[in-house]
Amino acid sequence: MFCDLVALFAALVLALILRYDNLPLRQIANLYLLPRAAGIVLSLAAYIVIFSAFRLYQYAWRFASLDVARGVIIGCTLGLGSTLAVQTVVDQDFFRTSVYVILWMSSILLVGGVRIVLRLLSLSRVHGRRALKLLGQDVKPKRVVILGGGASGVRLLSVLKEELGSSYQVIGFLDDEPQKHGVYIRDVRVLGPMSKLYDLLNDRAVDEVLVALPRASGKDIREYVLECRRRRVPVRVIPAVQDVLNGKAHPHIEDIRVEDLLRRPPVELNAAKVGEFLNGKRIMVTGAGGSIGSEVCRQVITHNPSALILLGHGENSINQIYLELKDKHPGMVERLCMVIASVADENRMHQVFQAYRPDIVVHTAAHKHVPLMEANVLEAAQNNVIGTSIVAEAAGRYGVEKFVLISSDKAVYPSSVMGATKWLCERVVRSMVGRYRNTTYITVRFGNVLGSRGSVVPLFYEQIRKGGPVTVTHPEMTRYFMSIPEAVQLILQAGALGKSGELYALDMGEPIRILDLAEDMIRLCGLEPGKDIEIVFTGSRPGEKLHERLAADDETIEPGFCEGLSVVRRPIDLTPTEVEELIRHIRQIVNRGDEQAMRELLEQVVPEFSRSKQAVRLPNSAARV
Repeated sequence: MFCDLVALFAALVLALILRYDNLPLRQIANLYLLPRAAGIVLSLAAYIVIFSAFRLYQYAWRFASLDVARGVIIGCTLGLGSTLAVQTVVDQDFFRTSVYVILWMSSILLVGGVRIVLRLLSLSRVHGRRALKLLGQDVKPKRVVILGGGASGVRLLSVLKEELGSSYQVIGFLDDEPQKHGVYIRDVRVLGPMSKLYDLLNDRAVDEVLVALPRASGKDIREYVLECRRRRVPVRVIPAVQDVLNGKAHPHIEDIRVEDLLRRPPVELNAAKVGEFLNGKRIMVTGAGGSIGSEVCRQVITHNPSALILLGHGENSINQIYLELKDKHPGMVERLCMVIASVADENRMHQVFQAYRPDIVVHTAAHKHVPLMEANVLEAAQNNVIGTSIVAEAAGRYGVEKFVLISSDKAVYPSSVMGATKWLCERVVRSMVGRYRNTTYITVRFGNVLGSRGSVVPLFYEQIRKGGPVTVTHPEMTRYFMSIPEAVQLILQAGALGKSGELYALDMGEPIRILDLAEDMIRLCGLEPGKDIEIVFTGSRPGEKLHERLAADDETIEPGFCEGLSVVRRPIDLTPTEVEELIRHIRQIVNRGDEQAMRELLEQVVPEFSRSKQAVRLPNSAARV
C-alpha cells in the first residue's frame, strides 16, 4: 500500500510536470498541489480502497500475472473517477483535462511497475539470475491441494516447488491421520482430513486436486474424485515411485484412471519368492499379445529371466509387445524370442518346446469373448480345450518345472460355451498331475480385469467419448473386477509358491454392478448420467449370467499362503482316463465339423451348462437412465 501511495503521488506530479513543462517544480507545487492537499489525500485513500476491493494486495508478488494487470487498469480507472468526485466535493476545482489523461496512463504504468519490480525481487530471491527469464512466464498458478501428506506427497511438493517456472501453487495438504493436522511440510500446512476437500470446493479455493496416495483403495478416494468431477475440477493421480522404477508408470502427473478408483488395497506380495521363481529361468508365455499375457511379459522381464518366449497366434500383437519390451529393456533384447503359433497345433507346439525348452509356462492363450464363442463353439473347443491339453501335455513331456493355467470365474456353473470350455481346461490340467510328477501344474481362477481388450471399461470410455448412449446389458448385472497388474502379480505369486494340482482363486473383493460402474465412469468424465449421457439397457447377450461366482457349492475355499490368494478344494468329478477319452472325443467332433454334436457334448459333460445357458431377460421395469 505504501508503494502504491508513492507511485500514485508520483503519477500526479509527473502528469503536472508534463502538462506544465514551462513551470518549475516549486511553482507547480504551490499552484496545484498544496491548495488541493486535502483532496489529494482523500483521492489517494480512495485509490487504496479500490485496489483492496480488487484484491491487489492478496496476490503473491512472485505470481503476479495478467489478472493483476487487469485489476490495476480497472482500479486506476475507478480511482480517477473517485478523484473527480473528491475534487467536486472538497476542492470544488479541477485540473485541466489533459492532466487527468496523463494521470490515468502514468498511474497504470507506475502502479503496475511496482508489482513487476516486487515480482522480480521475489523471483531473484528464489532463482537468482534466472528471474528475468521467469518473469516472462506470465501465467496465473493453479491453486492445488495434495491428498496425502506421506512420502509421496512430500516428493510431489518438492517437484512442484523446485521445478523452474512451475505453474502450481500448493495451498495445503489433506490427510486423514490426526497427528499430521496443522503440521507444516516444507512451509505448506496440512489443512485437515480429506473430507475438508468439500469445503475447499464449495469456497472455490482450489483449481486442481493431486492425489499422492499410492496405497489408497478406490473406496478411500472415489467419492472425493467424483465430487471434483461434478465441480469440473481436474483430478490427477501421481504414480508410486516403485511403479515408476518398475516401468509401470512414468514419473509425471497423469490423469486419474478408473482403474485407480476401483483397485483394491495393494496386496503385500513375496517379491523375493517371485524373483527366485523367475530369475535365470526360460519362461514361455502363451497368448503373449493379449491383455493378461502382455502384462505377464512386462512383469516377468523385470526379474531377469534367461529367456522370455512370446508365443501367440496374432503376429501384430506379438510384435507390439516385443517392440514395447525392446524399448523399455534394451539390455534384454537378446533374450526375447517371438514365436507365431497356434496352441491347438500339436506338431507346432512340440517343435516349439523342443527348440526352446522352457522352464516355466504361463498359459494365458484362450478365446474369451463370450457371445462370439457362442457362435463359434468348435473354435472355442479346439483352441481352449484341445489347445490347453496340448500345451499342458508338452510341458510335462519336455520337463517344464511349472505350468500355470489362467482360468475364469465363468467356469463356475458355466452358462456359456466359453465358460464350459474353461471348466474343461481346469480338469485337463488337473489330470496331468499324476502323469507328469516332475512338473507342477497350477490353475489360477479370477473374474474380469479392468481395461482388458473386450471388457466394458474401454467400451464405456468410447461410448462416453462419442456422447453416448452407454449400453448396459442388465440393471442388476454384477461382475468381479481387478486391475490387470495386480492380477498378474498374484498369478506369478501362485506360480512361485503353489502346489501341483491346486486351484487358486484371486481375491476380487466385492462384486460391482455394471450399472454403477457405468455411472461412475460418466461422472469421472465430468458428466451426469441421464442428463449428459444416456444409459440404455440392451438385455443380456447369449451365454451371459447376471452374477458370477468364484467357487461352486461343492467347492470349499481355504486361506492361501499369502493375502489375495485362496485355495479352492474341488471334488474329483472326472478321472484322468475320462479326461483323455473326452479329449479324443472332442478332437473327433472338431475334425468332422459337427457343431451340434459339440454343444450336446458340453451339455452332457459340464454340470449346469444345459440349465443355465439361457440369456437373462430384462425386467419390465428396466428403462433408459
